[in-house]
Amino acid sequence: MRKAISCLGPFLLVAIVLAGCGGGMSSTLTPSGTNMAQVSLTIHDNPPMGVTVLSFEIEVTGATLQSSGSSSQPVSLLNEPQDIEIEHLQTESALLASRSVPTGTYSGLMVTFANPRITIQNQSGAPLTLGTQTCSDQQVCEFDPKLNQSSVTVQGSPFPIMLAMNSPLVLKMDFNIDTSIQSDLSITPTVSVMQLPPPNSSGGTEGDEDVELIGQVTSIVPPSSFMIQSGMNGPSFTIATDTNTQFDFGTSCSAENFSCLQMHQIVKVDAKMKPDGSLLAFEVKLFQPPSEMSFAGAITSVDAGSFKIVLSDEEFFGSGGDMGSFSMGAPVTVSPTMMATFSVDTSGFMFPSDLKFASAADLMVGQEVRLHPTGPPTGTPPNLMVTVDQVQLEPSFVTGTITAFNTSSNPQTFTLGSLPSYFTNAGIMSIQVDVLATTQFETEEDQTLSGLGSLKSGDVVSVRGPLFKTMTMPTMAAEKVVNRSMSSGTSD
Repeated sequence: MRKAISCLGPFLLVAIVLAGCGGGMSSTLTPSGTNMAQVSLTIHDNPPMGVTVLSFEIEVTGATLQSSGSSSQPVSLLNEPQDIEIEHLQTESALLASRSVPTGTYSGLMVTFANPRITIQNQSGAPLTLGTQTCSDQQVCEFDPKLNQSSVTVQGSPFPIMLAMNSPLVLKMDFNIDTSIQSDLSITPTVSVMQLPPPNSSGGTEGDEDVELIGQVTSIVPPSSFMIQSGMNGPSFTIATDTNTQFDFGTSCSAENFSCLQMHQIVKVDAKMKPDGSLLAFEVKLFQPPSEMSFAGAITSVDAGSFKIVLSDEEFFGSGGDMGSFSMGAPVTVSPTMMATFSVDTSGFMFPSDLKFASAADLMVGQEVRLHPTGPPTGTPPNLMVTVDQVQLEPSFVTGTITAFNTSSNPQTFTLGSLPSYFTNAGIMSIQVDVLATTQFETEEDQTLSGLGSLKSGDVVSVRGPLFKTMTMPTMAAEKVVNRSMSSGTSD
């Protein structure tokens, strides 16, 4: 997102959104004009059920609406390439681009890709050859796979689409990692497109696209807006706030309002995309104060005195700037200090009191953690090591199949099976999901579901929430549940 759009006029807004992981948003406007209408495009991850993909990063170099008719010209939606980490895009969206395009009939969407990079855990029982690299069994390996084709054109439903003035349109593009990865670990991109309800113009949030952004505060415009930059050299985003925006700044700012924002802070923003394409934050959370560093990753193994992660972001701002040796998807060995503190990112949610994250004994495979380093990493990839003095449990993302319900417990729960293989290879066959009073239930089309009663055994769901190591089976406190077995409001 470059700039938020301040008014809804007679123009077509096209937004590319990545659903599920913390990604970036980029908006570029052309002047308002006649014969223009509004559109939004989103893309998210259909998670793999076979290969253990820990990180999948790819560059989206272009997205072009294909016009119908010999006199019509294709319309490019991106002004610059965007790097996207897709594996984490399971329950949220992140906008890539927004611009005005002419009204008319469009027959399809062509998307171009480049420079895929994957981190996998080899659980095949034998070494794998990844180009010139050998990946031993059980080893976490980062590599650049071959891209078999650079462009994909999506035609058929929901195309052809006729765009009219002041008739918002939202499209979500699903990048299917499972079918995109070939048997030789090369990449043939597989995408599909669905049409979502347009953003709500009545002031509510129903139908508004959720987006998640992480970046450094670069401008504060009282009384209610600010800008962030995603990554060290990434795009900038303008964010609006209102009286309903929640500010979670912990002990660093008890005011819990717009006054908590400071230049150079790293913040996570959960926002709604409004009908005019602008972004309205419903939560702003402090990730790190100015002149400090942090990074996050998913735990892949736990050893005595240390644990291993795959890096899931690159937010290394502050004194020293970028820590240099890290890249998205890089495997890192983490050693907590003897006095390291352990905490949970509650993000305004109330979790059951028996769920604890207080020491290294509470670490487990699959948890997402945010870490505060005591200094730069040592070693060279893939043997990077870092010491940390703060470990914070963040929401994880997991996709599986519902195998059981317990509606008589408090809180009510369901059991998730058919888990990704990095769980099962660690001996974790099931996860208990606690349903909170604030748990959101949605379909892939962003339609709100009524709650636990809208699910049934056999449904494939993606769940977001902190993952806790508990006695019987791991427990995830669900912030959001996305039912992937429902389409257009009906079960498959």
